[in-house]
Amino acid sequence: MNATSWLARAAACAAVVGLVLAGCGGGVGSGGTGMASGLTEGTVNGFGSVFVDGDRFDDSEVATYRETAPGVATQTSARLGERVEVESDKGKALRLRVEASVIGAVEALRADGFSVLGQAVRVNGNAALGPVTQFGGGYGGLAAVNAGDAVEVHAFVLRTATGFELQATRVERLAALPEFLKVSGLVSGSGPSGFQLGTLRVLTGGAELLPAGAALADGQMVSVLAPAASLVAPGAGLQIHAAQVRIRVLGVAGDEVATSGVVGMLDLANGSFDLGGLRVDYRQASVRPEAGALAAGRYVQVRGTLALDGTLKAETVRIRDGNSDAEAELKGNVVGLDAAGVHFEVRGVSVDASNAKFEDCPAGKLAEGLFVEIEGRLGATGVIAKSVHCEDEPSGATVERKGTAGSVDLAAQRFVLTLSGGATLNVSWSGVTFFEDVTPATLAGQQLEVEGKLVDGVLVAKKIQAESEDD
Repeated sequence: MNATSWLARAAACAAVVGLVLAGCGGGVGSGGTGMASGLTEGTVNGFGSVFVDGDRFDDSEVATYRETAPGVATQTSARLGERVEVESDKGKALRLRVEASVIGAVEALRADGFSVLGQAVRVNGNAALGPVTQFGGGYGGLAAVNAGDAVEVHAFVLRTATGFELQATRVERLAALPEFLKVSGLVSGSGPSGFQLGTLRVLTGGAELLPAGAALADGQMVSVLAPAASLVAPGAGLQIHAAQVRIRVLGVAGDEVATSGVVGMLDLANGSFDLGGLRVDYRQASVRPEAGALAAGRYVQVRGTLALDGTLKAETVRIRDGNSDAEAELKGNVVGLDAAGVHFEVRGVSVDASNAKFEDCPAGKLAEGLFVEIEGRLGATGVIAKSVHCEDEPSGATVERKGTAGSVDLAAQRFVLTLSGGATLNVSWSGVTFFEDVTPATLAGQQLEVEGKLVDGVLVAKKIQAESEDD
């Protein structure tokens, strides 16, 4: 699916239901079985194909997109800790979109986070309160963040006594600010000229409001795209002129959806709570691991049906605190194993296995290229493994190969990959393949990392990435 067809589909959705933010379609929810259907909004916590709040989705046949400008969908790949929206059918992804919360420059630092575009961003290191914040782009943690840095922040809304904050699930340093900045949050002070997001004033004159025909109101969750050049700091405070304002709408009445965040405004007497501006009615829900564990400040995944008034009638409320479910799961090949045999990557995620239990691994050790299943907890820059299970590559699994590209056939969308031992492997690509730091025209002679599925001896690529000098 290319960007044009994805946008055409979104436009069709808009005509029917007023542009559902997370896409069209309902379905049957999984309740966390890993065979999710319908609409899922949440945090990426692993790969093999892609795990979102513990639910597994096969994303091998869809491209992943992010909106980089109003109406412009750009192909990308999902990373650990990113917030995403997945439309699926019985665990098979039909659409996958990455949704950053804020893209801008760091304005000020504080003990537990920083501010960007007038939004207070909180960094989390406690799995009981939500996914441990991941850092990328050269960051090793909060201490590396500096005022003026260009960053992309993935987060969910955390209500406070005075408004809201954004609790970060991933913070990525960018080389430079993009043409369009992004900011998300709960609307306040709305009026004819604009509204407030935190300490940022958003001007809306001439902006496109989605869904079409909707009206802005205080308390709504919105995402704003605005030209970077429109950001100014007049005497009255920081303000930006929006090009597009998208009101968060998970679906229409009757749709089955899943979303995640931190419990706020918990009303035990009436069986309801707030989840980032969404009211959840859990009176008829199954709460796991136990109803008594539900409390304000706990990170949960809620799956249920949307009511006419926009309330989510929960069927399941799953508390995710790293105790009843693994914080992170990975399935793939060992890449870049260090001399001590305990630090490596799987699916581009850094793994520390220094205290892990090894299962069915040759001589109880790891080797480059072995296929492994990993469960563990989240560190600031990857996964700290609790267990590493070695096995033969399962049929249909996503695998990774490294080598040198040669004999590229652009018309057939194929090339030959020469592996380190001299063996060769045919690789094919398609419209769902994401190219990172390389293009089809520049493949020849490049050192590559290729992810995909082996089909009749051909590696059908989902991602092709040029190796950096540091790899």
